[in-house]
Amino acid sequence: MEAITNTLLITHIAAGTIALLVAPIVMIVKKGGRSHAIWGLIFFWAMTVIFVTALFLSSVKWMPFLLMIAVFSYYSVFSGYRWKFLKKLYNGSQNPKWFDWLAMLVNFAFNSSFLAWGAYLIVNGTTGAFPFLALSFGFIGVRMSIKNYRLFKSKHHIKTWLFEHIGGMVGGFIATVTAFSAQMMDFMPAWLQWSWPSIVGIPLISYWIATYRKKYKVKVA
Repeated sequence: MEAITNTLLITHIAAGTIALLVAPIVMIVKKGGRSHAIWGLIFFWAMTVIFVTALFLSSVKWMPFLLMIAVFSYYSVFSGYRWKFLKKLYNGSQNPKWFDWLAMLVNFAFNSSFLAWGAYLIVNGTTGAFPFLALSFGFIGVRMSIKNYRLFKSKHHIKTWLFEHIGGMVGGFIATVTAFSAQMMDFMPAWLQWSWPSIVGIPLISYWIATYRKKYKVKVA
């Protein structure tokens, strides 16, 4: 078992390194081009390996933070990637696949659990960062599932898929950087270790989406 665990840990670290290196390339290269698609696919599969290995490692060693980040970041990336293939969903002429629904439900269940757990720990006076991280990540994760459910069930703007694609892929990358920062950047104050990826990343997501909204003349709902 130890040999398997060590092998998966090395695989997890290698996939994480690839994801961290590839994601900026995906964001820089021309959108809609072949290079963007290829690098995006590499990033997606690296995140898939991270997710699968994290599920095993977090279960064997019981690392709830790793499990929480794994589910949160992977659903964000999975959902963002899948929106590339749901472009006709906007007018009701296309339906989500069964695995889109399954992923949405699993993400909702996991993040609801972490949301409730975080609230329970805070109410009971548990100290440390984890209760607040569980509460915040759980809340955002639940909102992701609810938002996708609404989009799956209703008509929306033709370019909604693009906004969801950007938000999902970059959001998953931010969560991955957060996990890396939390584990490796001990030279920073604890609060900054957890928060700087979101401080930098969320405004970038907002800027990119706003840019495309302006380009396609899409009003904010």
